[in-house]
Amino acid sequence: MATKIYKLTQKKNVAIFDIPANDGKMMVTFTFKDGNQFMPNMPARCMLRNKFYQDLLERSDLFKRGVVVLERTINDEEKTEPVETPKKKQVDEITSPEQAIEYVFDTWGIVVKTSKQALKVASQKGVEFPNLKEKNND
Repeated sequence: MATKIYKLTQKKNVAIFDIPANDGKMMVTFTFKDGNQFMPNMPARCMLRNKFYQDLLERSDLFKRGVVVLERTINDEEKTEPVETPKKKQVDEITSPEQAIEYVFDTWGIVVKTSKQALKVASQKGVEFPNLKEKNND
C-alpha cells in the first residue's frame, strides 16, 4: 500500500472538504492543513494511507477540476527496507584487561582505568575485543 500526499492549489492555510461516499450515504471529510497563504511554496496538504480514501478523493470533482492535485506517492517498500547495522571491527589480539586499557589509550588517547570502561569506549568507536578474558576484580 502506498501513502499519497495531496496538495491544495488554492492559497489557504487550512481547507476542509466533505465528499460523499457510498452513493451519498456517508460523507468523508478531508482536511488539508499546514499551508501558508502568504508563501507560494507552502500549500495546505493532506496525507492518505488508505486506498479507499485515495480513490474517493481522486474521483472527486475537486480532483478533476485541479483544486486538489497529487503531489507525491511514497511506496511502503521504500520506507521498510532494513538498515544494515555496521559490523564492529574485531581486535583478536586483546586478551587481558591491561591490553584493552592500553589499546584504548594508544588508539584514541582516552584514559580508562578498567576493562569495562575500555570495552565501553571501544564499542562506541566500533571495536570489539572477542578474546578479552575478564578478571573477577574488574
